[in-house]
Amino acid sequence: MKQKIKTNGGAAMLIMVVFFLFISLAIISGLVSPSVREVQSVAENLNSKKSYFLSESGAEDAMYRILAGKNIGTSETITLDSNTTTTNITTTVNQKEIISLGSVKNFQRKVDMILQEGAGVGFNYGIQSGNGGFILDGGSKIIGNVYSNGNIQANNKITGTAIAAGGASFIGDNANPNDPVTIGTSGVGDAWAYKVVGANVAGNLYCQVKANTNKVCNTSKGIPPAIDMPFTDENINEWKAEGTAGGIITGATNCHGGYSGGNCHVDWANATFGPGKITGNLVVDGGGTLTLTGTIYVMGTITVSGGGSIKLPSNFNQYSATIVTDGQVVLSGGSYTGSGAPGSYLFVVTTNTCSGSSSGCGLSGSNNNALTVTAGSGAIAVCAQSGKVALSGGITINSATGKTISVTGGSTVSYDQGLASPEFQSGPSGGWGLAGWKETN
Repeated sequence: MKQKIKTNGGAAMLIMVVFFLFISLAIISGLVSPSVREVQSVAENLNSKKSYFLSESGAEDAMYRILAGKNIGTSETITLDSNTTTTNITTTVNQKEIISLGSVKNFQRKVDMILQEGAGVGFNYGIQSGNGGFILDGGSKIIGNVYSNGNIQANNKITGTAIAAGGASFIGDNANPNDPVTIGTSGVGDAWAYKVVGANVAGNLYCQVKANTNKVCNTSKGIPPAIDMPFTDENINEWKAEGTAGGIITGATNCHGGYSGGNCHVDWANATFGPGKITGNLVVDGGGTLTLTGTIYVMGTITVSGGGSIKLPSNFNQYSATIVTDGQVVLSGGSYTGSGAPGSYLFVVTTNTCSGSSSGCGLSGSNNNALTVTAGSGAIAVCAQSGKVALSGGITINSATGKTISVTGGSTVSYDQGLASPEFQSGPSGGWGLAGWKETN
């Protein structure tokens, strides 16, 4: 007997296989999709973190450059592994805002950092003068930047940027525009003032009026604002208090050249002291060397001549020290040095108001200036924010600050970047401090 062959069995099997396949695919999809989403989420999170760390790196790089006194523009871009962060820096009177935007594969994170100018001192220019202005002639030059709240009357060379603040300020030599001042070098170094006359500018020329210059005025920046001097009354009072706390410097133990009426004389026998207070005048001459071991407050005048010198001890390392006085200062010889380590300087500061033509300013050799330097060199910054600083005689120093400043007679002011944030073993410290940090949208 013949059996009937079933022809629909294969179809049923095929349906079962297809059904099983769909079930399997559904199960696999259910298992794989979360994994794919997790991998994608991890990748997105990683790119977001990369963007964040990139933006933070840009902000920290900008902060380092500002704290170290290095050159930095208003906008900087850093590229890492084909990804970029753009940092923009906005400066107000005593703050800098750093905004850094990092971008990795279209994922962006932004960091906002605020730097506050410290209560200490920070010398950001080779020359910084008040509204009395700045005069540069006689073959002298400035290696660095100049900022004046008055005019910059110059016909020699400023290797950096020159800025003269105020609505009628000028840079150059108004009386002789055919004797030009050279500003900047190798394409770097701007001139910015209301008027620029008789100038060859390597960088940008920002002005409203010009005469006999090598470039046309860029008027976009307007007129430069006046800025504050590097240190405050609080800084000066802190130095005075520190010196006073060290006790009165008297007698043969400290003043080997003689002590009379509160005056301290240091000569060939040398001397080492500080912190301390001198109630009269300080005189260093006869080839003598005064080694400062702390802040000195001199109530009278300061005179260094005849090969005298002032220095800091080697154990000061990177630290600086200050001699502060209410009287006139005349430095007419010798050398002035820090400890020998980078960032160590001697600061000579006076609150004296003698302006070069003042009556009652008769210290020998002063020419009626608050602070006069006619010879010598070294790691020194001189400051007379309320009076006139006069530099002449072929000297070489690091920075000068004064209400009025003149640099003549082949002298050189060569700015050192370490002066942007000097450190002191005690008393005020300069530079910028971190005032705020946050991530923003």
